Amino acid sequence: MQCAYPVAEAARLLAEDRWKPIGRNLAKIEMLLLDEISMVPADNLDVLYEIMRQARRPGSPPFVMYTFGDFLQLRPTTGKLAFTARCWRPVFGQGLLELTHVHRQAQPEFVAALQDARFGQCTPAVQKLMDECTVLECKVLQLMPRHEDVDAHNAKCLRRLCPSRRLDDFFAVDSVKLDPNRSRLLHEPDLRKVSIYSRDAALMDCVVPRRVQHCRGARFLLVCNIFLSLGLFHGSIGHLRDYDADGTPVLRFENHQVSPDTRAGTHGVRDAEEEWIEVFCPPVDFDARVLYHPGVAGVRRQVPFVLWWSITVHRSQSSTLSEAVLDVGQAFGAGMVLAAMSRVSDKENMHVRSFCGSRLFADPDAVRFYRESPRW
Repeated sequence: MQCAYPVAEAARLLAEDRWKPIGRNLAKIEMLLLDEISMVPADNLDVLYEIMRQARRPGSPPFVMYTFGDFLQLRPTTGKLAFTARCWRPVFGQGLLELTHVHRQAQPEFVAALQDARFGQCTPAVQKLMDECTVLECKVLQLMPRHEDVDAHNAKCLRRLCPSRRLDDFFAVDSVKLDPNRSRLLHEPDLRKVSIYSRDAALMDCVVPRRVQHCRGARFLLVCNIFLSLGLFHGSIGHLRDYDADGTPVLRFENHQVSPDTRAGTHGVRDAEEEWIEVFCPPVDFDARVLYHPGVAGVRRQVPFVLWWSITVHRSQSSTLSEAVLDVGQAFGAGMVLAAMSRVSDKENMHVRSFCGSRLFADPDAVRFYRESPRW
């Protein structure tokens, strides 16, 4: 969202029919906690603040906002850092509360290297850590900067697992529909006038790709919340166990605490025991608004999972990984190498496939923010 007038944008949104129940719910909130603030664009924060403020009725108690995160980690893909927002100083003042105790990592030399990396400094401690952890090949999850690198690595792992002919890939069916949350103040749009280019633009950032390769034994990440009642959610990791008679894939999730009342044949469950569960995963719909045609949503119908031998550094942000391979020799963004390094809690479980010291750098505005901001 690029918004030059957050006050007007918030008023416009709250005036729409679909936002009225949202506004009523927001008016009841007394405390709002925002995590991973480094990835929130300043414009979005301004609009969110104005929505929270304008949704409240006269005489309502004030609300409090708390933000958490590290601006030296990954920044927003578009827009400015949140501390440049118009609302930042009025809401948070000039100071910050710095939490100096590291919880994810415990080894002193690992923590010291990460602190150097935070400020984009490839010190001898950082280089020594990366050299000690270097590997040529490793079978655990790899963190990579670019989507094309992730796709190539996943495809290589799939070929290694299934060298012979595999079943046909799952190809998505893309379409458009009326947005169920569209403003009723607008005329109903004519879906026939929506071009495939507008539809494809809306689905460009869909969490599932057009094509999903697969075979038995492949590792996958669930990317929707259709199995919440079973304790499975967007981010659950499993493997493809089998296929139903009609070709529907069956994913198995190990080390998963299964509710005693879970039964096969209900809620998509094929089979379950105390610590694992198997579920049918037919295609589901993923929606995205078509911005060029207000009131229209693009729809991608695809299986709800993606290959999981490798992920981008951006997708790993906020995760704690038990073990990972860092392939960050081509890192291109401020804080990207730091984000990858800090995902793993034990340096013995951090493996480095590629690293270039010149690719380790910090956002200069974030560095200045931390150096100049008073501590509470």
